[in-house]
Parts: sequence; structure tokens; C-alpha cells
Amino acid sequence: MAAYSGSALSLSWIYSGGTVALNGDYRQCNYEPSVAMINTTAGSDANEEYITGVKGGQASFSALMQADGTAMFTALAEGTSGTLKIYPEGTAAGKPSITIPAISQGVRWNIPYNDAVEISVTWTQNGARS
Repeated sequence: MAAYSGSALSLSWIYSGGTVALNGDYRQCNYEPSVAMINTTAGSDANEEYITGVKGGQASFSALMQADGTAMFTALAEGTSGTLKIYPEGTAAGKPSITIPAISQGVRWNIPYNDAVEISVTWTQNGARS
């Protein structure tokens, strides 16, 4: 199977105020699905046993901050609900995509003295991924 570069990523955040494309100056994008593990160990069990519980996940993204980029902060404000669309290989037909209903945890800033300013955001999955 052929590998591909992350530069093909297309990433958008759709919320009540519209759609924001996030892939322009991105540095990193991550999605980590999760599942709760319910411990069913009891009585004389010699080993722990589990069943799976509810599914969840988190996504995160970081990018270079552009001057006067205030619209992004409104869209990504903490508590904002929306849908995150991740296209790891771009938006061409037949390529994989991940659609996640999510809640933004807000924008974090990294403002170094002698380097480019970077922002990052984490979303908490808020429903089933497709």
C-alpha cells in the first residue's frame, strides 16, 4: 500500500455561524477514538475481565496564527458545538473521511519570543463518528 503525505489534509469546522476551513496553515491534526472499559471482575475471578461501554474520542489541531484571524476564535470558542470534518487524503471522491460531532475546548496560544505564533484547539466528540 502506498503512503501519502499529510499535506493533502482538508479540515473544516462547521458550526452555527458557518464553516471554517482549518487546513491552510495547519501543523498537526490528530484524532483519537476511545471506548469505556467496564470492569466485570467478581467473586473468585483470578483475572480482570471487561466489557466495552460507550464510545468517545478527541480531536486536536494546531496551526500557525495569521494576523487579524479573529473569525477563527469565534468559531472555535470554548463550548461551541459543531461538526468536525477530516479528510486525511484530501476531498477527492473515494478518499476516506471522518465526520465528528464535537464541542470545542477553546483556542490555546503558543507565543514564543523569537518564533512563529501557533494556536491549537481540542474537540471532545459529542455523538457517533461517521
